[in-house]
Order: sequence, then structure tokens, then C-alpha cells
Amino acid sequence: MASDSTTPPHPRARASIAAHSPFEASEVFGSEAVSRIAKTLPFFERTYAKIRFSILRPKLLSVMDLLLPDSGRILDVGCGFGLFAAYFGQTQPNRHIVGIDPDARRVKLAQHVSDELGLGHRFIAGDVRDAPLEGPFDAAYVLDVMHHIPAADQRGVIERMRDLLVPGGTLLIKDITTDPHYGLVFTELLDRAMVGWNEPLAYRHHHAWGEMLDGLGFKVRIVRVPDVLPYPHVVIAATRA
Repeated sequence: MASDSTTPPHPRARASIAAHSPFEASEVFGSEAVSRIAKTLPFFERTYAKIRFSILRPKLLSVMDLLLPDSGRILDVGCGFGLFAAYFGQTQPNRHIVGIDPDARRVKLAQHVSDELGLGHRFIAGDVRDAPLEGPFDAAYVLDVMHHIPAADQRGVIERMRDLLVPGGTLLIKDITTDPHYGLVFTELLDRAMVGWNEPLAYRHHHAWGEMLDGLGFKVRIVRVPDVLPYPHVVIAATRA
């Protein structure tokens, strides 16, 4: 039986999600998940969420959704307001997501979003480089965060995530590659509008990410996802040996 698309969130959102056919088209269902998330947010954060979901379009979200396991413990690095934890938790309710972010206010709001949607996720305020994290995890994802981590620390962050994963676990990285150059310039200007000119940004070419991950013992797959805007999106799925 088809689910009622007017069903409001929490606690009925989970029942509505479970009623969806497993063969539901991701783009259609994804729009419903995004709408539920937006309704839980204050005005400013709702506007930000619309911007983030306009950048990570259904095509990209569907690719990443398919690369993540359907169930198990998943680490969300740089979770922010918990937008993507809320999204991936709705598409597959058996995912138990733990988010970490250095901004305590954002973490509090992420917990609010999860609670409103009845998802049961947990969020921690801290820096992924040294915060206490209790593994193991079946997967971890880092969405447009790695280039905000200083270049000298990026390898250490990936090493830590590797060590938190179960054997065969997935590390999913969505970031910006440096080719073509005009796409990188476009993206950096938008990043600067958000973070200012003082924060260092450390973009890498996707080949460099692949070599780093390979050197750390991952089996690596990389896909570039074109967009109507000139974002040089790259999705990297790395499997721990």
C-alpha cells in the first residue's frame, strides 16, 4: 500500500518511511526527506539547509545513499546541523548515526532535528582529531569537510577514521577536486562567502586523495558527479581492508 505523503514527522515519520517500497525512486523520496528536515529547523537554519541541499542535489545524495550500508553504526564527521544524518537516517531507518562537530550550538540543533524526526541519532561536540569516539563503525562519511581541515592534519584524520571502522567498512568522502580550475575558483568564492578569508582551505585533486587512501590500506573507487553549476564534485568510496 502506498504511504500517505501528508503524514507529519515524529513519531509517525518513521512509520511513513518504513511504508515506502524498497524500490521507490530515490529522487522522489529524497525530496520528501528534505522537506521533513526543513520543517524542524528555525528560519535561518532552514534557509541554510535549502542552500546545502541545492548544492548536494538528489543525484549526488542518491549516489552517496547507495554507497553507505543500509544498517549499522555510521560516523558523520563535521555533522553541522545534522542535515545529512537526518537525510540518510530517513532513507534507511536502520542506520544508527553518530555525528561529531566542533560547534556545540550546531550539535544541539542536530540532536533536535533527529529527535523531532524520531531517528535516534546521537551527536557529540568535539574535534574529530582528538575527541573521544567509541568505535567500531560500519561506515563513516565526510561531506564537503575535508578541505576545511588543515592539509597537515588531513592524513591523520583519515587514519583515525580508518582505525574506527570495522574490516570491510566504508569511508565515504564527498569533496571538491581541483580540476577544472574555474570550478575550483567558483567553489572557493562560495566557501569564502561562508567562512571568510582567514580560514585556510586545503583542496586536493581527487588523484591525491586516492593515493593517500590507497597508501593507508583502503580499496578506493572515485566518481565525478557533474552538476548544472560548475562545482567540481567528487565522491570517493574507500573500503577498509
